[in-house]
Amino acid sequence: MKLHYNYKPSISGLLGSIPFVAHQSVANTFEAFMIFSSGWLEKNNMPQGRLRHLMCATVLFSTLCAGANAQPPGPAAATGTSPGGLPAPASAPAPSATAQATPATSSDAASPAPVTTPAAPAPVCHASSGETGRILVIGDSQAQGLAGGLRWLYRTNRNMRVLDHSKISTGLVSVSFFNWPDEVHKLAATEHADVAVVMFGANDRPPVRVHGVVDPAQLANFTKIYSARVRDIMTTLKNAHIPVIWVGHPMVRDEEFSADMATLNTIFQDQAAGNGAQFVPLWTAFSDNGHFSAYGEGVDGSKVRLRADDGVHLTPSGYQKAAKILEPLIACYQPDTAQKFKPAAPSPAAQ
Repeated sequence: MKLHYNYKPSISGLLGSIPFVAHQSVANTFEAFMIFSSGWLEKNNMPQGRLRHLMCATVLFSTLCAGANAQPPGPAAATGTSPGGLPAPASAPAPSATAQATPATSSDAASPAPVTTPAAPAPVCHASSGETGRILVIGDSQAQGLAGGLRWLYRTNRNMRVLDHSKISTGLVSVSFFNWPDEVHKLAATEHADVAVVMFGANDRPPVRVHGVVDPAQLANFTKIYSARVRDIMTTLKNAHIPVIWVGHPMVRDEEFSADMATLNTIFQDQAAGNGAQFVPLWTAFSDNGHFSAYGEGVDGSKVRLRADDGVHLTPSGYQKAAKILEPLIACYQPDTAQKFKPAAPSPAAQ
């Protein structure tokens, strides 16, 4: 004959101590055990006391497993941000011109503040006197990508030539590896360009943080050195009668890195305003309502990927967009351009 047990009341205390989602699991496990064990007990003549011990052990094991798998809902993810600003660049006595940049390591970065320096007035337009407009490109890997965008822009225009003298892994912070001020002196004397397009920044992160916080004294020190090198390049080209279009660095994915680029853009714009160059910001054009976005509007109006995987460089589509932004300014220096053409003054940098 079959044995019957009133087992449900015996586990009610155990079920009350675990989440409801585990109750059904325990009950199902226990019921399956009883169906199996009733027949097995009848065939093997096992004492009922031993079966009860085995039943209790099974219930405890099932309870523990079900309770461990039941997880309470997690708290909602926070969506707020903590925007802030870097101290304004200041002047300080010029120290040694061998400052080396070291990447900042803190994640306690502040969002860059808008630049308030007035934009430089648009220079007088001078069309190329030759048959070909020559665009001299100077800078780091970003400038190299921009040179590619300019080549794409003028791919069907035989009257425009891009002279790419960019060099990857270089900048204005370290002159021991590659001395750009000296190199520009040589280029100004040998390359009879109609306009120079300059872009730096990706390798020039300012070493101005102490425990993740910008130190005003170090920022002033860095600003003085870096500004002198920017000014040197601008004045060298200006003295060689080569107008300068200095392109600002776009926002990057990392917030602290972006704050560093905003600091450099402030220096670029300040020096452009004081040395007759044109500063062209890319911050707004390559961001989405003040936030980094890998995608945006391309030159044809469609949504395309504009940023590379590193969150710093641009894609070919991104460099084409940057070149398109410069087109109205560069048009001033094309051959046979009407002298009455007057380029629009660049808008204040939206950083």
